[in-house]
Amino acid sequence: MEYFVFGAVVVLFLIGKGMYDKKKYKARIRRMLAEEFGTVSEEEYTSEKLEAIKSYYNATKRKNYDVDDITWNDLELDDIYMVMNRTVSAMGEEYLYAMLRKPEFDPSEMKERERIISFFLQQAEKRVNVQEALYQIGKNRRYSVYECMNYIKEIKRESNVMHILSALGLIGAIVFAFLMPKFGVIATCVVVTYNLTSYMKRKGELDAYLSSVTYLIRLLYAAEDVAKLDVPELFSYIERMKDINKHFAAFKRNFWIIGSRKPTGDMMEMLVSYLRMLFHIDLIKFNRMLKIYDKHVEKLNELYEVVGYLDSLCAAASFRALLGSDGYCAPELLDNPTPSYEAEGLYHPLLDNPVTNSIKASRSVLLTGSNASGKSTFLKSVALNAILAQTIYTVAAKSYRASYFQVLSSMALRDNMQNNESYFIVEIKSLRRMFEAAKAPVCTLCFVDEVLRGTNTVERIAASREVLSGLATAGRTICFAATHDIELTYLLEKDCDNYHFEETVTDDKVEFDYLLHEGRATSRNAIKLLRMLGYPADVIERAETTAEHFLQTGEWS
Repeated sequence: MEYFVFGAVVVLFLIGKGMYDKKKYKARIRRMLAEEFGTVSEEEYTSEKLEAIKSYYNATKRKNYDVDDITWNDLELDDIYMVMNRTVSAMGEEYLYAMLRKPEFDPSEMKERERIISFFLQQAEKRVNVQEALYQIGKNRRYSVYECMNYIKEIKRESNVMHILSALGLIGAIVFAFLMPKFGVIATCVVVTYNLTSYMKRKGELDAYLSSVTYLIRLLYAAEDVAKLDVPELFSYIERMKDINKHFAAFKRNFWIIGSRKPTGDMMEMLVSYLRMLFHIDLIKFNRMLKIYDKHVEKLNELYEVVGYLDSLCAAASFRALLGSDGYCAPELLDNPTPSYEAEGLYHPLLDNPVTNSIKASRSVLLTGSNASGKSTFLKSVALNAILAQTIYTVAAKSYRASYFQVLSSMALRDNMQNNESYFIVEIKSLRRMFEAAKAPVCTLCFVDEVLRGTNTVERIAASREVLSGLATAGRTICFAATHDIELTYLLEKDCDNYHFEETVTDDKVEFDYLLHEGRATSRNAIKLLRMLGYPADVIERAETTAEHFLQTGEWS
């Protein structure tokens, strides 16, 4: 009797402790979600993690109009994604990555994204309620949930007979230990050893998939929790979640067998984890769940996308809060036959204390200016904000009015050693894809930094003129190009508008204002910089004489 009372007290203590821990956990999560909204994500990313995040996009990428790898790397969009990724679920972070790579061209879809983002931004309490429900899903540090979700079909189906016999064997050994302690304890140890060994072997084979099923269970319950909220603004999404959940009642039943719905690390969870290992209960349940999965896998994919979509737009709202009410605008996107790009107070969202610039372009733009004057940063700002406008409907500018664009760049290329290709070969291939893209029925916005820098001066200028002129007149295209070759500003006057960045060089320092100015660059400060950095006087004098001779005669002395 004493043992019974002691056992009952222990059980009651565990239950009470579990309830207390969950209450504290819920309060802590809500506080965290509120505090982190509108801040820079500090999540750490390994190369393995980044590859996993890309899986959903790789499975759903389009043949045309997506942000390709060259453009993604040129604009350092991995960094933008990392700052923006305030998603709370594995589905959300994978979907957000795909969203940033797939600019939207449907006005009704952009309007819907604006509606939801604004809702999350303005309704803090409801937003936290939705986030709390989705937070229980968690994030996977090693695998893509989407990938594993769809590869579960490749698992070899097995019978539950051996797992059931293992569980019954352990129960029998424990009973035997009460009847004949000496031999029963030995038998129990043998069975426990076998059960643990066989469990770990099979669990190792199914690790990623069991983890995915755990995420699926949490996904289903998260959708159920969202559906219980009073959020009429998300009515259509909630109805879709409810409909999908109807097909998975048996899938969710006894969910604790596979994994915790809301992992808190409390003592009850630890106890359940030991029971799983000893009695194989999660493996038995897993095999039964596979039958339901096989029947409704497409419904799971649909639910994945609904949750991922909402979580991604919540992260977009957080990004707006990060930029501040005066640091962003909702874009005005034009479905017009001729391309145009107009922005006021445009800047790069990752810069501290950025200098803003304004630009209005209906044809191609040629940028000149010295190194470090701001040309490349301006190109990235224009390109990046065009992508953000058509993905998260948010632009780092005071105002933005532009066509729907497919965006391509050729800016930060390098030799391709694997394919034995020089920089020049890599560059001309990169430029060639722009000509192909310009044939599309949508407007094209392309960016080139130091066109054809991989060849000699004469051929560079001659070829650059034709390449940039070709892009400027190819279909519905606006090309922004930066160059040090002032000659191109004269050769391309009929096709491009000229803008420049400039600097002021004094005896001891160089100052950049990073402001965009109309017209071509007129300053010649490279030799002045040599003097400022202490080069020998005779070197400076000869350089100035040579430059002046060329400007007067067109020939090098």
